[in-house]
Amino acid sequence: MPRLVGKLGDGAAIVAIGGACVIVGPETINAAGHCETAPADLRMTLVSTAAGEAGFAATDEPMPAGLLSATQIAAILEWEVGFVEGVPGDGERPGLSAAEAELYLRYRPDTGDAYPNNHAAPAVGHLFSLDRALEPASDEPLDAADPGADTEPQLVVQLCASMVYVDDLSGDQIVADAAEDLIDRMSYVATVHEFYPALARTVAARTLPEAAVELADGFGAAEILDFIERLVAELDRRRPWPDPALISVDPAMWPSMGASRPIGWVDIPITDLEWAVKAGFGDVAADDLALLVLRLRSAQLVALVGEEDPNPGRFLVLLPEREDQQDPASVIAYLERYAGLRVESEGLEQALLEVPAS
Repeated sequence: MPRLVGKLGDGAAIVAIGGACVIVGPETINAAGHCETAPADLRMTLVSTAAGEAGFAATDEPMPAGLLSATQIAAILEWEVGFVEGVPGDGERPGLSAAEAELYLRYRPDTGDAYPNNHAAPAVGHLFSLDRALEPASDEPLDAADPGADTEPQLVVQLCASMVYVDDLSGDQIVADAAEDLIDRMSYVATVHEFYPALARTVAARTLPEAAVELADGFGAAEILDFIERLVAELDRRRPWPDPALISVDPAMWPSMGASRPIGWVDIPITDLEWAVKAGFGDVAADDLALLVLRLRSAQLVALVGEEDPNPGRFLVLLPEREDQQDPASVIAYLERYAGLRVESEGLEQALLEVPAS
């Protein structure tokens, strides 16, 4: 059921449907309380954009019965789909990246109106596994990151910024989730070996960067320090730490493209893919394909090779053509678990035509 989330100084009502909304002016409402504006002429935008309108006053109550028709509601949902997935030729709705869409759908307000097209928000495995949808803080290539003493406060700030998604820091499970996330390197570019000294020094000094408290969204310094102290203890308990879940290796370690077995593909912009796996493709020659080779904790190698495009948006997932390789299904599940990649395999022959495997 759409909800009334705000009113403007001119009497207009802002009715939200998921993350989208429509601004209904008082002059458009007839005596029966129904909005008479044709669906194509509705003033549709994001709720966050409407909140910036002059005279906006927030509210939260059910939409008056009959204010919008089923056809108008459907048009608003269609507008939202266009915002997320893009509308060709519409400069205001070019579409979101895979990472942005994941974040949008995960935190889409629940007004009781399901997002169309059967898109489901991905399940959150751990409360501190959300930053894969955020952009890295640096413009440098991911594999060039070299956190040191100067960046330790920044690492503490990154961790505290994730607390915006957390309701309570006092439980044991949230500490376990955060420790696992740092060890697996799921949410941040830096490894647990880089995070640990920053966290340990914060505990020893009993002080936090000012930005860390500001970004923690309501948690006080004492609560944050208590959490970090328990996190450091949990990380100590889990020593020795394994390698991150995914590590990029020299492409020369790949046997050959001719000795590769395609197991599926992913549709994702190259920048989003680099952030998902926390590794960069590096420079790609004009006459070559983007290639990234990853090593799983099992020592299994996996290659990602892009389509013939300067900024590929589709990548084949390859295994070496050897008898001792892992089952493809387990590799696909691993990439989903640790990088959030949705590997498609149905229609692989067509994908091979678009992204040559050799």
